[in-house]
Amino acid sequence: MPGAVLGIVAALIPWLSFRDNRLAAGQPVGLIDAPNPVLSALILLVWLVCCALIFVRPGRRVDALLAVIGAVMLPVTLLAAGVGASHLLDGAPATARVSLGPGAWLSLAAAYVVLHAARSRLTTRPILRFVVSAAGPFAILLIGIAGGFDDLSLMREYASTAQRFSTEVARHILLATSSVLIGATIAVPLGILATRSKRVEKPVFAITSAFETVPSLALFGLLMAPLSLLSYAFPMLREIGIRGVGAAPALIALVIYSLLPIVHNTYAGLRQIDASTLEAARGMGMSRRQVVWRVEFPLAAPVVGTGLRTAAVQAIGNTSVAALIGAGGLGHFIFQGLGQAAPDLILLGTLPVIGLAVIVDVSLGALIHAITPAGLKLEAEH
Repeated sequence: MPGAVLGIVAALIPWLSFRDNRLAAGQPVGLIDAPNPVLSALILLVWLVCCALIFVRPGRRVDALLAVIGAVMLPVTLLAAGVGASHLLDGAPATARVSLGPGAWLSLAAAYVVLHAARSRLTTRPILRFVVSAAGPFAILLIGIAGGFDDLSLMREYASTAQRFSTEVARHILLATSSVLIGATIAVPLGILATRSKRVEKPVFAITSAFETVPSLALFGLLMAPLSLLSYAFPMLREIGIRGVGAAPALIALVIYSLLPIVHNTYAGLRQIDASTLEAARGMGMSRRQVVWRVEFPLAAPVVGTGLRTAAVQAIGNTSVAALIGAGGLGHFIFQGLGQAAPDLILLGTLPVIGLAVIVDVSLGALIHAITPAGLKLEAEH
């Protein structure tokens, strides 16, 4: 199994990086050299067991065991890193830092590979699938609350910017959410119009596709000049926050980027409906409005929802770039870390963006599944 091999390789390369200060070059510390031999031996033993399971006849019990191992190794890897950091910093100067090395990151990747591969085969055990998926993140959260990671450099960066971090997370979520909601109110009607009129279809797709090809930073820059001119021409706009930099150009750009996936999926969702289905609805005496609300929209909703899902995940990522024009968000930490050559500060902005994207993707995926008509679910299964 690739995950088990990755885990063994991870145990043989630098696990942590010790630095005298935030900007100094790191000194690699291997798992075997780590101050806590019990955890080190446990991690190596677990990966060896995973390798041994490759030669065991596959079955539900083996898959369940591998899924549990993957779920356990996620928090155990970080716990070993946190314990190792505490030992390395004991007696070190206050400026010293300990960061995760390539071995720790590779071990986390290996745990995820093992967990995902085993979980995908547990199709007949949904409860176990949910438990092994939630156990790792929940254990990591508990260990973090208990202070098990406080000596890692990443957590020290968080501790020094905790108040600013909360503010920027809120701004990031607000910008991304607002852009998708505004984009949906524009894109869904455009998608509906495109299905009804060939004249509307071509320009709508041409314009939204053209905007999608413009790099995000370039689009932010293109919006700065006209918004600056407008704010100077109409001072009232400056009073409500519309100017060349800040949230206004960022929000407009993010709305523009959200249009194409929503328009495309709205169009595709309505076009995929079989004409005979609509004819049957009209034959039953339904009015035009009833056909739209009771037949077309319910059947198109899963596809439209997928467009919203794509736009939302895309917005989470693009909002990071908005920090360059003063809009705030988690990109503030990413670009500050790049400017200061501080990798842990970059991670402080990057990891929450990834986490938000995953949460949004999984949540909207569950919502789409819930609103999908039962008939479509059965058709998809067969």
